[in-house]
Amino acid sequence: MQSAADRRAAGSLGRRVQQIVQHPLDRPEMRTALESLATTYSYQPASAATTTTTPYTQKHRDIRHEMLEHTHNIDREFVNKLAQVNSIFGELEDCVQALDQQCQHLRASINHTRSITANVATQASLLTEEQSELETRQDLAQLLLQKFVLSAKDSQTLQRQIDDEFFRVLDRLDRMRRECQGLMVGSRGESGQQGVSELLSELAQHQDQAYKHLLRWVLSQIRILNRDTPEFSMRLKQALGRLVAHEALFDSAVVEISAIRRESLHRAFITALTRGGPRGTPRPIEAHAADAQRFVGDMLAWVHQACASERELLDTLFSHSPSLQTQAQQQLLANVLEGVSRPLEIRVQQTIAELQTPSAVYRIDSLLEFYASMFASMCLPDTPFIRAVVQLAVLARDKLAQTLNALAETAIADSAHIAPTLDLPESLHLLLGALADIVHLYEGSTTMALAETESKSTIADLVKQVLEHAYSETRSTIMQAEGLAEYEKRMLELNVLSAVSSTLDASTYKQLDISGHVERCQQQLEAELVQLLKTKSHLPFDSIATETQENVDVLADAVNQFNQSLKTAMDLDISRLVSRLSNHMWAQEISQHAARKFTEEYAELYKQIRGIMEHGAGDLLLTPETVATLL
Repeated sequence: MQSAADRRAAGSLGRRVQQIVQHPLDRPEMRTALESLATTYSYQPASAATTTTTPYTQKHRDIRHEMLEHTHNIDREFVNKLAQVNSIFGELEDCVQALDQQCQHLRASINHTRSITANVATQASLLTEEQSELETRQDLAQLLLQKFVLSAKDSQTLQRQIDDEFFRVLDRLDRMRRECQGLMVGSRGESGQQGVSELLSELAQHQDQAYKHLLRWVLSQIRILNRDTPEFSMRLKQALGRLVAHEALFDSAVVEISAIRRESLHRAFITALTRGGPRGTPRPIEAHAADAQRFVGDMLAWVHQACASERELLDTLFSHSPSLQTQAQQQLLANVLEGVSRPLEIRVQQTIAELQTPSAVYRIDSLLEFYASMFASMCLPDTPFIRAVVQLAVLARDKLAQTLNALAETAIADSAHIAPTLDLPESLHLLLGALADIVHLYEGSTTMALAETESKSTIADLVKQVLEHAYSETRSTIMQAEGLAEYEKRMLELNVLSAVSSTLDASTYKQLDISGHVERCQQQLEAELVQLLKTKSHLPFDSIATETQENVDVLADAVNQFNQSLKTAMDLDISRLVSRLSNHMWAQEISQHAARKFTEEYAELYKQIRGIMEHGAGDLLLTPETVATLL
């Protein structure tokens, strides 16, 4: 059995072995520890271990003694080294104190020297700053001279012919003046502002001379625009672009351009009117003067094409003038078109005055209204050319209204002389035919779309006005006509309404209320026909006399006469009475309605007579069914 000491030794050995296994074996301290263990714990058999333990205990004590000896040796060595370090730090402290004394001596010397040289340093600093400021002013003066003073070479360039170098120097001169103006705002002091003002005045003088020279060159180059197809250089466009900044000079150039182009356009228009194109192709416009629509249309088309060409020419000419507004270009274009205003106005006025038929006048009116809207979109509205075209359109519209009113007055006057057949006068058919032609031309045309878009007076309004006037006056004349019965006057009015509804498209003029007039006249005619039948029947519709022999005889005579009239179909024939209506469908409807209303009243009379008299006249009276069949 192992003793407790052996078990503790084995446990201690196991823990050490486990620690050794867990650590690397190639470390020097690990090797030393292993060698010590191997020396201390040498392998002994079990029998030997049990017999004696003295050598192991002795060796353990020797190792502990050696470790204590080694620890004391290390401590003594550390104390010796620390004493050496202490002596070194003592020497270092003496050196630092010596250095500190020297530094204090130097600081006192420096303060003494600084107090002596303070004034000299201040003066030197002031002189240095003054020198730096003078150098800066000198550099600035040289820079100003280079930047704001025009060289002799550049001055000569501005006086020579116009080329790319001229525009380069002119741009540089403009830039110099703008920068000088900015410098004038930022300068301080009277001397600085006076110097900048002198520079600015000199630059302004050079600039004015340069732009005047440029204007003279532009005016000389504008002379080439007096051609039908002018060609101009890029430099002319550049020159106009430079002149935009100088309003007075630019206005002078624009006035000259408009005058030259106006004269050229006038000459070209007269040539197109009288001579035509080169070698007679196309033919002169005045060669078609007999055809009013073509003559006016060709003139307006030529002016429209010339307007587009002039606008393209002006856009190209002022392409380097972005600040020129569209309104100014439109004004310039309108000034150019004044060259054709008077010749166009004279010829169109003569053409309109010679027209006789409303349809021909309307064709000219439609052309003028269409081109007036086209020109108004290209030019300013309040210009002589636009006013001339608009006045021509108004003249054509007035001529159309005058022609239609003349036809209407003739139709109204002729309606006082109506034939027994109730036929309408030929003048009324001419008026309605003219209105129908105008409506047919107007519907679907571009002028109709323009009128609806611009919300202005249209041809429809004029036709409605003329038609309402003609119908109102014709109806008044018919109602005052002598020799016509009331129902004949109603039939004549219905004939007028029938002609209007059949000639004109009623859906286009719903505001005329043709159907309302027709319904009113039909109801009045039906009432008058019923009253006429009651009168011709000789029957006592209004009152029934008392039952006496004399009254029975009179009633019997009336009944016999009424029966005879129904059988002969003469006086009580409604279809014969309305046969003079031009609209047979209306005549049939009116005849049926009048017969039905008369039969209804006759049925009431029949009941009264049958109730009073059972024999005599009551037996002779026909039944309402028989009367309805005979009517």
